[in-house]
Formats: sequence, C-alpha cells, structure tokens
Amino acid sequence: MYNKIAPIILNAGKNTSYSDVFIAQPDSLKENLAGKTFVLAEINSKKNEGRLIFDFLVESLENYYYNDEKILLKDKIEGLKLENIFEAAIAKINKDLNEFLINEKIKISVPSTSITIGVIFENKLYFSSFGKNRALLIYHRNDQYEIINVETSATDAKEHLEDKEFSSPKELNIFSSVINGEIPINSYFFFTSEALPEYLSNKEIISVITKLPPIVATEQIKNMLGKINAYVPFLGVLIKNTIGLNVSETKEEVEETLIMPSRALTLDSTEQKTEKLLAPAGLINLNKIIKHTQGLFKHDSSQQNNQIKKTYRSEEEKPASAINLDLGRVKSLNLARADSFLVKEKIFFKKKPGDFVLKLKNIFQVIVQIFNPQNWLSLIIKSKNWFRALNKKNSLLFGGLILVIIIFFGSIIFTNIQSKNKKAQAEFKNLATQIENQENSIDAHLLYNDNDGARADLIAAQSLISSLPREKSDQKIVYDQLENKLKEQSEKIQKLVKVTQVEKTNDLSGLNLNSIFLIAANIYASDETNIYSLTINSSSSSKSVINGATSLSKVSQNPNEKSYLYYLNSNQILRFDLKKKTAAVINITNTDQSADLNTFKTYGSTGGSLYALAKSTNQIYKYSKSANGFTTKTNWLKETIDLSQASDISINDGYIYVLKKNGEVQKLFQGKKENFSAPALLPAMVNASKIYVGVKYIYIFEADSKRLAILNKINGNLLNQYGVDSLNNIKDFTVNEEAKQAYFLTTEAIYRINLNQ
Repeated sequence: MYNKIAPIILNAGKNTSYSDVFIAQPDSLKENLAGKTFVLAEINSKKNEGRLIFDFLVESLENYYYNDEKILLKDKIEGLKLENIFEAAIAKINKDLNEFLINEKIKISVPSTSITIGVIFENKLYFSSFGKNRALLIYHRNDQYEIINVETSATDAKEHLEDKEFSSPKELNIFSSVINGEIPINSYFFFTSEALPEYLSNKEIISVITKLPPIVATEQIKNMLGKINAYVPFLGVLIKNTIGLNVSETKEEVEETLIMPSRALTLDSTEQKTEKLLAPAGLINLNKIIKHTQGLFKHDSSQQNNQIKKTYRSEEEKPASAINLDLGRVKSLNLARADSFLVKEKIFFKKKPGDFVLKLKNIFQVIVQIFNPQNWLSLIIKSKNWFRALNKKNSLLFGGLILVIIIFFGSIIFTNIQSKNKKAQAEFKNLATQIENQENSIDAHLLYNDNDGARADLIAAQSLISSLPREKSDQKIVYDQLENKLKEQSEKIQKLVKVTQVEKTNDLSGLNLNSIFLIAANIYASDETNIYSLTINSSSSSKSVINGATSLSKVSQNPNEKSYLYYLNSNQILRFDLKKKTAAVINITNTDQSADLNTFKTYGSTGGSLYALAKSTNQIYKYSKSANGFTTKTNWLKETIDLSQASDISINDGYIYVLKKNGEVQKLFQGKKENFSAPALLPAMVNASKIYVGVKYIYIFEADSKRLAILNKINGNLLNQYGVDSLNNIKDFTVNEEAKQAYFLTTEAIYRINLNQ
C-alpha cells in the first residue's frame, strides 16, 4: 500500500449550504492502474441542488477518469502520464458542469462555494481546487514537522469573482488549474474546508496527524471540533504517504507515547490497556522488546525529549527564513508544474554525543561475538555436558519438550504454507475470472461488429493473462484454455484467415524466378536475364532472352500502356514489348544517388513519367518522358513528409500510395498528403515489402510473416488478412482482382489462393 487516506465530515445542524466528502473505492485493478479519486465540496446553494451538483461531480469524475481507455495504455504510449488523463477529465467536467447548471436551472453563490477534486496514485498527487479550500502539506524537516499551505504557495492567476450568484453558467470555469507532485516520505497532505484550520492551530493539527494513524487521527479531530459551538461544516481528506515505511514504523504510529493533547493521550492509554488485557499469558511481549531496543539509540536528555517543536499558526507568522519551498505558480491546465509541491527528501548526519558511539561500539562487539566460531563450539560442548548430566527422567522430559517445540513450529509453518496456498489459489481464480469476463466482453463487441471495443478488451485481457501463474499442472491447463480462446478472438479481431487450401498452378523447378506480373490469363515472370510468358494451370511457356540484361528484378506497368512492361536491370530501366518479345534500355538523365529505383513506378499518358522514391531526402522524384527516355527531373512532393521508413510505392488514379515497413499506408495527391486513416495492423508488421493498389482494394504483403492484408481503397478499413504459412521462400505476389485470386511466387512454383472480401 502506497498511501493511507481517511475523510472528515462534520456538518452543523443549522448549516444552510450542502457539504460532503467522497473517496472512491475502485477495484484492485483500477486502483493499481489509476489510484483513488476524491471530492471535497462545500456548495452554497439549496441543499437538494447542492446534492445534485455533488453527485454530478462524483459521477463525472469516475466516468471520465476511470473509464478513459488511455489508462490501460499509459505504460505503452511514450509521454502519456496520469496527470494528462486527469487534466483531460477535469476539462470535460468543466464543460459538462456548465451545461448541467443551465439544464437544471441551478444558481450557485460562487464566493461561498469551494470544491476540490483530486487523484492520489502511489505517492503522486494531482488535484484542482476552486474556492477557499485549504491544501496543507505536513512534512518532516530538521527533526520536526512543518506545515505549509500549497494553495497560497502555488497560486492560480485567477480573476477576482464578485459576490453574486451566477445566472449565466457559461461564464463559469470552476477548475482552471491543476497542481501535481509527489508527497515526501512519511509526510501528510491534508485537504480541509476553510473553517477547519481556523478552529484548530497548526500545532494541534500536526500533533494529532503525525502521532496517530490517519483513520484514528480524523476521528480525534472530529471529537475536538464536535465540542466547538459553531454553525459551520468541517470537511477534510487526510492522506499519508507510506512508501518506504516498514511494518514496525507503521505500527509505531499508535504505540509511541509522544506529547499530544489530553484527548490523544486518552486514546493511547486506552489502547495500551486493551492490549495488555488481550495479551496471552506467558508469551514474549515483542512490543516491549522493540521499545527497549529502541531506547539504546535514543538520547536520554530530558531537555531534548520535553522540548516542544516550534510550529506556526499561519504562513504570515512564519519568518521568511523558515519558508524555503519553491512551489511555483500554476496559471492554467496546460502550464501545471510537475514540481508544484515537491519537497526533496534530505538526510542530515549530525554529530551525536559520545554515548551513542559507545553503544554502537558495544553492539558491534556483540555482533562479532555472535559470528565467532569458538563461541558456538563452546556453547555446543556446554550443551552436551549439560544434557549428559541429566537423569533418565529429565532426559525424557527434555526430549518431549524438544518434540513439542518441533511440532508447534512445524504446525505454524504448515499453517502458513496452507494459508499462502489458499491465498494464491484465490488470487489465481480471481485473475482467471477477470480474464474470462474480458473474453466474454470481446465476444459481445464482436457480436455487434464493434471492432474497436473488442480490440481494447483484447489488449486488457492480454495484459492480465501475462501475469497469470502457470507453475502447477492445473494452472497450466486453465492458462492454455484462456490463451487459446484469446488467440481465436485475436484472429477474429485481426480478421486473420489461415489459408489451408493452396493450389499449385505452375511448376517452375530449376528456373529460380524472382518476379511475376499477371496480364489476362498469362503470368510474366523473370529471372536475372530472361522473361517468361506462362499460361496459368499449364506447363506451356515461352522464353524471351533479354540482351544486355544482368539482374532483372522489379516489374511495373503503366496502366495507360498495356503493351509494355518495365523491368529494373541493375541501375537501368528496360521496357519489354509484350507483342514483339523484345526489350530496350530507357535512358534516365539527371539521376540522383539518393533515389532508390527499387521503388520505381511508371504512370501517365503518352509514354507517362517515371516516379522514384528517395528515402534519404524524404522526396519522390518525377522524371518526364521524352524521345530520348526519361529526362527532366522535378521534386514531386510539395510538403515535408517523413519517408525514412518507406518500402514501396504504387500509383492509381493519379494518387501515389506509400507503404511503410510497419504496414502503414500514406495517400498522396499532387505532392501533398491526403486525409487517409487506416487502423494499425495486428499483429504489427515490421518489414512490409510490397503494395499493389487495384480498382477497389489495397493489397499489402509482408514476406517475413507470409501475410497478405487487404484494405478498403476508400476509407482504409481492414477487410481481411490471409496467412499462407504452408508456403516457403515467397519472393513476389500478384492479384487478379476481378476473379478475387492472389498468386504467390516461390523458388520452385506459383501458387494460387481464393480471396473473400
């Protein structure tokens, strides 16, 4: 547990305003991810209207904060912090509160209304206040506790509000700033209404809070305030940072007999008497031993023990030299300081009196004696001699005592092991139930075609199942069942189809081809020096030897030139005439070394133009066609676009589609980026290699994962993903969009699969 939190609610009977405190009690998963929210409010309005406003704030805070999907992703998205999620929730509450006040026709007196909303997560605190509530930090400094009002030290540049009721809530901006930071170790944060610090001095507040556990301290404060004859409400939220404290330090909060008001002394003495009455006879009192041990390290100077540490009634009374905390200014939500009330922990080593050094020396000598083998050997010899000196009866009695002790401690150990096993089983069952609930939720989302909701639940379930133990056989069985179902659901969400029926259309044994292109019923394939025309589902083929070719690879076709194919040959472009079966070199002038011809495409009428991707310069070069080849080079892109991870391009209807290695697709038109949003592919691609844009669909292929993804050409929505795991060494693919078929080239053959989109 990182912190302890307790409320104070003490309403006067004749109070006309509405006041209340709320502390959220989320389940363990939400608390571990996002902490606890709290609301402290005193609303000057009719009580029924004040209750409506308070309930609205509580419901809105829990809805906008805990139900924000970014909470599940905060550890996976760089730069995303809880304070950003809290600020977003506060901004939404501000907007909705104005609309709520208008719709309900509620008027509130702004100068008499005070509201504080916050979140405590581990030792981090985020809060926003409106009005006159106090935010008091009680921290340990120079061997004493000091108190400081964070609200006065980290002030908002707020406009002064006149004393009037707001008839136009649109002008009202309740939460205009957020303060955040870390609570120092063994320190306290005390949110109160304006009245509470006016009836209790700083010394009384520090004395009660620092010497009692939070829940006991709040009850003690209520008892003290209950005796005051005042018609004002007293509200408070007390938070203690327990990070870094061990069990004994936490227990010492109640057991220490320190200087306190008489009411606190009564609580301590009552607790000690009760502990004595309930303590079993004959057992060792560990508390006394601990106290006596601690006494060795405490200086027994009565002057030092009886000295009352100086505190201050208010910040105005404190001398200027006593305040050295730079709390900064918080002017708006966007300017919230990360160190607004951060107090750095400092450790001071002071010179102690000589008796401390002497005691430390004695303790060290005792430790040395304990680890001295001669002492242990002597103890063993004395024990043997003592045991031999016993008569038979005493020996039996002593043996029986040893046996009883062994059985006693054995039973304790066995009971502890059983208890731990039961606890582990309960935790395992609870975690497995949470995963099952997530899986049921995924099924519900898929039933209503809510793919985004199903994906969010899938991420949450995968996070939970990673922490599911699988040490025992029964745990492994449950884990395998849950994991298999998650895999099935993941494939449904990812729309991943495992292709089992793969048809071999052409046997290419020994040819070692590297590219294919489909035209009508023929497939044109190439090796390094030859181009083959293959008939689908036939052994017949024709071979064209290309003079001068050394390493034919990439192939492209201009949609406006159906009679030609363009091949990449080293650093040249060859144009292959489909009718004459001949090839000619196309000259390219003004080439740039940064341009990668591996991603070239041809497009346009009257010979078209050549487009080449230059990743190093984030540019696409356009080479215009002339009688002598591709000559004039221009920069096609007119705005800066990151192309460092681009792997391929495709051109269709005047648009250039750029494929990145992670499977992302960018749509460009006339040198500028178009608004084209395609969801990230799951599983994520890492080396997507080829993109083909047809009449209706976009086809993305990654050879490493043997996966072909098909997107809607208009909106980028994922239609299907096809996994061809049975194929090895896939080198290229081509598509027959009309027949809904895809062809894959491997080292030895061409295979065909049917597409269903």
